[in-house]
Amino acid sequence: MHDRELYRQILGIQSPWEVSQVDVDLPGSGVTVHIQHSGADLACPQCGVACSGYDSGERKWRHLDTCQYSTWLVAQVPRIRCPEHGVHQLSVPWAESNSRLTALFEALVIGWLKIGTISKVATQLGLSWSVVSGVQARARARPGTTQPGLPRLDRHR
Repeated sequence: MHDRELYRQILGIQSPWEVSQVDVDLPGSGVTVHIQHSGADLACPQCGVACSGYDSGERKWRHLDTCQYSTWLVAQVPRIRCPEHGVHQLSVPWAESNSRLTALFEALVIGWLKIGTISKVATQLGLSWSVVSGVQARARARPGTTQPGLPRLDRHR
């Protein structure tokens, strides 16, 4: 199995997205998975109406480690122009719009937050305090979900 196919399967990447390249830099920065959008299925994230493409911008997300190596997802994420709502970036299936971590990495952070403080989780995972507190705030804000065991968000931790 080729590396692109492996990461497509383990990340659950489906059309119109595809894994275009996997860079392995050992012992350097780890693994970088490049993902691209085919340009099909462009729709406004607010109303769902089919729209024309506007431009794209590169975004980068931290993902779960591949073995002991840091793994990053990088994608040129298209923006669309909706006649009613204006210019908006498409959503990606692997992360929330305001996060620089994949959903799976956020789940790991949430699991650690159930047993540790924000500072300790940040140190353990090599993240900043503000990134970990952002994960906690998003977890608490999700409609219809409860996160028992998540510690209170405060700056003294």
